[in-house]
Amino acid sequence: MERKGRELSEIESKKKKRKDKRMKTLKFFAETGLCVGTGALIGAANYFYDFSMKPVKHNSENDDKEDERLYTEGRIWMNTHPAREDWFEMSDDSLRIHANFIPSPVEDGDHRYAICVHGYSDTSESVGQYARVYRDRYGMNVLLPDLRGHGRSEGTYVGYGYHDRLDMIIWIDRIIRRDPQASIILHGISMGAATVMMTTGEPLPSNVKACVEDAGYSTAIEEFTQVYNNLADRPPVSADVIMPALRAVALFRAGYDLSKASPIDAVRRSKTPTLFIHGAADSFIPSWMMDKLFEAASCEKMSMLVPGAEHVKSVVVDPEGYWKKVDRFLAQVDPALIEKRAKAEEK
Repeated sequence: MERKGRELSEIESKKKKRKDKRMKTLKFFAETGLCVGTGALIGAANYFYDFSMKPVKHNSENDDKEDERLYTEGRIWMNTHPAREDWFEMSDDSLRIHANFIPSPVEDGDHRYAICVHGYSDTSESVGQYARVYRDRYGMNVLLPDLRGHGRSEGTYVGYGYHDRLDMIIWIDRIIRRDPQASIILHGISMGAATVMMTTGEPLPSNVKACVEDAGYSTAIEEFTQVYNNLADRPPVSADVIMPALRAVALFRAGYDLSKASPIDAVRRSKTPTLFIHGAADSFIPSWMMDKLFEAASCEKMSMLVPGAEHVKSVVVDPEGYWKKVDRFLAQVDPALIEKRAKAEEK
């Protein structure tokens, strides 16, 4: 009887959540002036939702191309590393999230950590090349999370940094429990860059020392508008009309308002020193978004625009310049880290 009562209670709880979600969506329609009966508009919004917010797996058909070589080497490095560990945690909304952890090569361990965060339609292995540098050249511990809905992390939708920022705090807390003296750097690319920026907009422990964002967007809505306008087979509806409808569909299907996925609002609040990097030839997330982010940021900041670099290809076009810039940035945040690296390279 007690078990049956629990099951009935869970059923009622789920019904209430579904009802609350429907009411939220209806309220959103009313507040934005959208008509619930406009089936064509909602159909178009659902089309774009499926296109952009359903998790998709990494497409490996381009992995052997020259401009993907560093990424492919990084994938192999992470997947085959003998010291790699699987870490699992539960998110605030009860999803099982996963990360790969590779400890410092220093025998007695090191108190410095880099959390490297991947982008849309990929997994943690795509930031293997960045993690490799932090570990092998800087001697740091590295953590590579799978964002929700990607890799081995649960989730049925893409969070665009909104819920992911809270998952990042869970990983930060896990590191600090492991090592109370931890000194942590966040480094994200594309959607991962948006995620780390949004993380810095939250109250963070003093252990988080710096953030490197590479090719992040200013807001999810601005990025969706950019992508939507570039679609060859987009519905015959303008972006100004489709975006409010997409917000309503996302609220109903994913349970959050896309307008809240806003890195630019986060960097206005951030106290974490941040390095902004972008490719000048990026047509997917254009470089003017970095300009907006840099101008809005209230934290200590530096920037780097890489000529000729397409989306997340800055490190490919100019790897030496890329890591020299990171060096200069980290030298301001953690001078001892750069000194330690220089001594290691002398040996």
